[in-house]
Amino acid sequence: MQTKIKYGAAFLAFVVLGFCLVFGGLKDSINSSYGERLALKVSAPISKSAALSGLGFRKILDRYLFLVGVEKENEKLRERVAFLEAELAKAKESQLELARLKGLAKILKKFETSSPVVARVIGRPISSWQGVVIIDQGLDAGILPEMPVLGKTRFGEAGVVGQVISVEKNYAKVLLLTDPSSAVDALVQRSRARGLLRGAGKNKCILDYVAAEADVRENDLVVTSGFDALFPKGLLLGKVVRIYPGRSKGLFRPIEVKPAVNLQKIEEVIVLQRVKIK
Repeated sequence: MQTKIKYGAAFLAFVVLGFCLVFGGLKDSINSSYGERLALKVSAPISKSAALSGLGFRKILDRYLFLVGVEKENEKLRERVAFLEAELAKAKESQLELARLKGLAKILKKFETSSPVVARVIGRPISSWQGVVIIDQGLDAGILPEMPVLGKTRFGEAGVVGQVISVEKNYAKVLLLTDPSSAVDALVQRSRARGLLRGAGKNKCILDYVAAEADVRENDLVVTSGFDALFPKGLLLGKVVRIYPGRSKGLFRPIEVKPAVNLQKIEEVIVLQRVKIK
């Protein structure tokens, strides 16, 4: 009991002494009480730590806001770059199309009396064996079935693409030379050997019914004969790339012909409304 009283009295004396130190008394030479100096000494590190913590938080907040701003700016820049890339692609596509159309324009002059119509290819089947394409011109442009369809070759001349087989108001279906159902009366230009050019799929044709003794060589050009009353005479069909050995069907030998026009990549065509060459 006496021990508790002693501890209580000591604690009370300590509190009173602390009160006196803080609120006056025991002044030093610079007029600050020892209590104030003691309180400052105890509280200063805490205040400094708090201040530094606050400063650090402020820096973190500023950094976060800066990064958010940078991200927003980067997003705007990415959108701008995507827009400019799209515009550049459109401009490039227009430039390429203009170059192709200029090439077709030279061909059109040769067929002015045939009232040529330029059309874009707007559809083609996925299967390479189905040799048809859809073009964006039809009855409104004067296009009818069985009209010849031409395209630009890599030499800059016109080559046969195929023929129109069905027509609607604003589009038409074109049967390509390579379709197995296609057949065009043809001549080997150099020797005048005659045959029937049939489609064989995969950008390939077969010149059939050519006499086994006929003078035909690799790289000979094959042109339309004009005997089928469909294609005007002398249009380029393709080039001989292979002559099969031996005889086929008794008196004939098949000859492989590569079309003059790259039918797998064609994008624009010319439809002849009349089969007269200037």
